[in-house]
Amino acid sequence: MSVINKRFLYKVYDSSGNYITTWDDVIDNPKFITAINGGSDFVRLRLARSANNFGEEDDIEFNNRVDIYVFDRDTTTDGVLIFSGYISEYTPTVEGKEEFLEVSLFSYFAELQRHMYEVNATGDTEIAFATVSPKTIFEDIFDEFTAAGGLVDYGVGTVDDPGTSVSYTFNTSTVKEALEKTLELCPERWYYRIDPDNVAYLKETPSATGPADHTFTIGKNVVLVQPQKRVQSVINKIYFVGGDPGAGKLYKKYTRNASITSYGLYSKKYVDERVTVEATADTIAEKILDTFQNPEIRTKIIVPDNNGSPDLFGYDIENIKVGQTARVVGFTSEDFTRWDEAIWDVDVWDYSVTNITAIPQQIQKIIYRADHVELELSNRLPDIAKRIEDINRNLVDSQTADNPTAPIT
Repeated sequence: MSVINKRFLYKVYDSSGNYITTWDDVIDNPKFITAINGGSDFVRLRLARSANNFGEEDDIEFNNRVDIYVFDRDTTTDGVLIFSGYISEYTPTVEGKEEFLEVSLFSYFAELQRHMYEVNATGDTEIAFATVSPKTIFEDIFDEFTAAGGLVDYGVGTVDDPGTSVSYTFNTSTVKEALEKTLELCPERWYYRIDPDNVAYLKETPSATGPADHTFTIGKNVVLVQPQKRVQSVINKIYFVGGDPGAGKLYKKYTRNASITSYGLYSKKYVDERVTVEATADTIAEKILDTFQNPEIRTKIIVPDNNGSPDLFGYDIENIKVGQTARVVGFTSEDFTRWDEAIWDVDVWDYSVTNITAIPQQIQKIIYRADHVELELSNRLPDIAKRIEDINRNLVDSQTADNPTAPIT
């Protein structure tokens, strides 16, 4: 794949937001991954600079912000912001006769893992909510985060109300952990994302019966499709272990019999001793069962950028965001590809192609390159409550449930 009429602009600011310079010596194009229920990861760039004079403590300094814009035939004169991050690592390198500087930029999503969720006015790390909407919790997390100097924040209209009421007490949680717990308190099909402009969104996934945000046509703007069905991540019975509301530990079982009949028994133990209200346990457990009672359909597709061909083959890849929905449409043309003969029948599947084209799927992950994106689509949200790191987080939650209201300073 190649890129035509596409360029990148790298604007550098100090940690206070004051403009420093624009890099004009970047010698490779950006590549990064953006995932749902989070943001982008990092960009690693090489700059054509000498190893002993590369701008250290000037434009090359820890926490300097770098905004990356793209300009092509789809953008306005201002370009499109595709990444914003801070300098976290730099390595001057001499390789034979070549000298260059390698710089790593972490997105500001990384800050959510470094900040504790605490009340800035008092220093309290125990924060209790009683019968409130997850929207209230989500906004409070960012209110405290930005008060402590964090950059990511929600905007006007970016946080929707799930329409439910929950009770929960946080204690010694990072901002990222608190956001993940807030998602668990939302109904099924809710997600959050952080855009390149560092604005946070809490949204519900559009209905699978509605129109898709993006429609990709095989042979026109899709060059690879790999669908997969998987049953190993099914959950149809939950043993929920909560805290003690005053009459003994909360312990409840939730079952989806139809799923057990169809796919066999897949049990899960869920422990969070901070949950003492049965209605909150119901919300968490029912969401998990709603999401995971059926097998997952996961689809990988590769979409080329439309600036790589003069005949508009491809797609405006900068317009694709995680959390949006996408539909893959079959296309048969001798000009592009013979789908049924040349691609699909290479692999044998026990289900029809309509399983991935009949309804929109949600974009879970984007691997961005200058000339194409690799998308991971799924018929359900990623398993927030089931991943190993989150099982460990729930164990830590239980271990810190009885921490004092605030640490000693």
